[in-house]
Amino acid sequence: MRLIPALSLFLVSSSLFAAPGSDSATWEYQVKPGDSLWSFADQHLSSPAYVPRLQSLNHIADPYRLTPGSRIKVPYPWVRQHPSSAQIEEFSGEVSAHDAKGKPLPINKDMRYPKGVQFQTGNDAMLKLRFEDGSTLLLNANSSAQLQNEIYYPSTGSAKTEIKLDKGNAGSSVIPNILMPNRYQIRTPSAVTTVRGTEFRVNTESVSATMTEVLRGKVSVSGKSKAQVDVPAGFGTLASGSGKPSAPEALPAAPDLGPLPASSSFNPPLLKWAADQQAVAYRIKLRGPGEHGHLLAERTVAAPQLFPALPANGEYLLSARARNQHGLEGYDSSKTFTLAAFPPPPLLFGTAGVQEIRTQSLPLKLLASPQQPVQLQLSRSSDFASISQSLTLQDGDITLQLPDKGQWFWRVARLDEQGQPGPYSDAQQVLVKGLFSSIGNNTPALLGRRYPVSGARYTLKLADNPAMQNISYHDTRPQPAWLLDTLPRGQYFAQLEINGDDGYHAVEAIEKINIQ
Repeated sequence: MRLIPALSLFLVSSSLFAAPGSDSATWEYQVKPGDSLWSFADQHLSSPAYVPRLQSLNHIADPYRLTPGSRIKVPYPWVRQHPSSAQIEEFSGEVSAHDAKGKPLPINKDMRYPKGVQFQTGNDAMLKLRFEDGSTLLLNANSSAQLQNEIYYPSTGSAKTEIKLDKGNAGSSVIPNILMPNRYQIRTPSAVTTVRGTEFRVNTESVSATMTEVLRGKVSVSGKSKAQVDVPAGFGTLASGSGKPSAPEALPAAPDLGPLPASSSFNPPLLKWAADQQAVAYRIKLRGPGEHGHLLAERTVAAPQLFPALPANGEYLLSARARNQHGLEGYDSSKTFTLAAFPPPPLLFGTAGVQEIRTQSLPLKLLASPQQPVQLQLSRSSDFASISQSLTLQDGDITLQLPDKGQWFWRVARLDEQGQPGPYSDAQQVLVKGLFSSIGNNTPALLGRRYPVSGARYTLKLADNPAMQNISYHDTRPQPAWLLDTLPRGQYFAQLEINGDDGYHAVEAIEKINIQ
């Protein structure tokens, strides 16, 4: 039974800026008892004809007798190998590929992509490639990279992978190999990053600057001057111009996403996290809905906040990392939150302020129909901790019989296709005073729900078509309330827009209403 020799992880490389494809590197194999050059050649070399040359290169007297613990230098070109290719593991958004001659290629998880293929990603897009040795390349939004060399060594499971990153941001995870070190290299216009570890990122936003960030293990970074810097885990370096890469600098800490809400009934949700005093920006990624949801956003934001318009209810995952003044990005933080904003509540025909009535009969006009039913809840308290009545309504014109005199609150929510209520409207207060009591002036109004947004401004638009063309009415107020006697009479399509500080913007669903 043949023993698998233990290979050391020492890699001696020629100039890092040698032309792609040239390979004068060697690896060192540590001899075990019972090994010979012939047994090693049988297991790892492409031809036994290399044995005499290997014997001469290492000054070995007897190819059948090797000293255990000694080391043999083995040129990589002599090792059994074959051209390799990459496969798409995941992609999202606008992604394209071209072969070495510029011919467009399909984006398909079943395809194999050989050397020479160029990939591009657009806004909020991503592409994850897996190589034959199990290592992966994550190409983030607005990036372009070419597969320059892919070689696989089947006897050890090791690989040589060379990637040219023309622009953008790429993350790599390189699988450790105890037999032969995987050789993984990313070239940019201003630097070459060579793996000695397992997980790192390279970012080149211009041809003159490259940021390398090491998350796990160690990498070696060389600038155009060929000066080299070793960067350990938790540190990064900047290579610019023709000088030496900067001394390793500690990466920013992972942001504190604790302040993010666990759930939101408003869309966009208000996603704000704790500011990092050392951060000048944050790179964020947003995925969902659900565990296997697509990448929805991948961008850099200046402030620790994000207001994304999301497509559906469900669970979402936000990841963020800080960027310091030198452009280095740190470790990621991730947190899930739930969106429960659909269907949004309807506009209400109510009263501006407390509605006072003498009897326990409360006439209501609701935007309800068999196609769009609503659920109405009645409670003694504004927090609806205890529900006195819960009704499903398909008719908008009803008279609600209140159980008793005194203060009451009511609210409504639309039902989805499964009959489940979406978020509720703001609570409307009613005061039943008695048959012979004097009542205040009830002012009819069209009401929307208030958003928990700083500097909120509410804009009501009325149009004669659902495309919201030919606007008949347009008015912005600090509160979502419009007196009916100020609105035009007739049937309209209504749209409510909400704008707030820091660029917050939301649009509530368009509804058909009849103003009388």
